Amino acid sequence: MPLPEDATLWSLAALGAAVLIIGIAKAGFGGGVAIVAVPLTAAAMPPERAIGVLLPLLIAADLFANAAHFRHQSGPHLKWLLVGGITGIVAGTAVMLALQERGLLTFALNLMVGSICLFFVAVQCYRLLGGSVPRIPPGPVGGHSTGLVAGLTSTIAHSAGPIVSIYLLEQRMEKRLLVGTMVLFFLIVNVAKLPTYFGMGLINPSTLWAGLWTLPLIPVGVWLGLWMHKRIPEKPFVAVMYLGAAAAAGNMLYRALAG
Repeated sequence: MPLPEDATLWSLAALGAAVLIIGIAKAGFGGGVAIVAVPLTAAAMPPERAIGVLLPLLIAADLFANAAHFRHQSGPHLKWLLVGGITGIVAGTAVMLALQERGLLTFALNLMVGSICLFFVAVQCYRLLGGSVPRIPPGPVGGHSTGLVAGLTSTIAHSAGPIVSIYLLEQRMEKRLLVGTMVLFFLIVNVAKLPTYFGMGLINPSTLWAGLWTLPLIPVGVWLGLWMHKRIPEKPFVAVMYLGAAAAAGNMLYRALAG
């Protein structure tokens, strides 16, 4: 099969690395390291193309992850998150449509995705160093609020993993139940984003073809994540991934402000 017309060695390498990292994260290793996927991919292609290429791949990874966590979800927490999440998707769609109409989508995505990623990396690093972030209240209010922020940031940047992880960790649930709830939430949210992405032209035959080449890397990434669980200390890996995410997000901010 021929390569996508706009493919370069750098774009293929960046997208391939991003998909492997997504698979590793979906296996439950490394916490929110999938946050690096968008800024890494956007370093090699325009940000609106990057998020369009990644969404079908994220859904494929979600399907793979949910197969491993079938019937391991907390119904009440999932319901609370989804109520807020759908509202956040609607808000994120309105923002992106307004930016697209004004011809500001590329600039705004560089600015917003870079800022969101840097913020979440800073929060996660602070937690890794022993700091405590403000507690998200349990129950419907905390779930709805978390879902709202997650739906908004996921629509714009595919970067809502850390906030959902922080909320669910506060619930003190068993790890498999936590991971199962999170992967089902993101499967539903990512599928719900499809009409927005197709309607805005962010997903098109070109982006689907570009992503098709990396689809086999998803199960490889999941297998790597499971293998790393037993053989590699998690904290050093996470630290390296967050440093990479910070550098890639910083590059997006530079392009937005310098352009």
